[in-house]
Amino acid sequence: MRVFSGQRAWLLQRFSAIAILVLLVLGIVRLAMSDGSAYERWHAIATSTHGAVLILAFFLSMGLHGWIGVRDVVLDYVHAPSLRLPLLAVIAFILVAVQIRVAMILLGQP
Repeated sequence: MRVFSGQRAWLLQRFSAIAILVLLVLGIVRLAMSDGSAYERWHAIATSTHGAVLILAFFLSMGLHGWIGVRDVVLDYVHAPSLRLPLLAVIAFILVAVQIRVAMILLGQP
């Protein structure tokens, strides 16, 4: 049984879309309600614990949403099995690398 097959993938994509929307609205509201220049506001949000958790949750939701969507497109339109696995592996590697980089940035590592 595949992990993200059928209805499970559909539900995960819908839940991740809702999470993205909620986190985006929360981020915009929080940014609009803070004082200072644009850089100072972003820096204050990103360096606070709650802000960093929200940013990380946003990017994790984006990664999950993107993975499910791209995976479905590859499975539907790439018919050669010899291309599917390498293509999915490259996409997964890129998405994981982005998630790791976001976490590193939020932890203050260059």
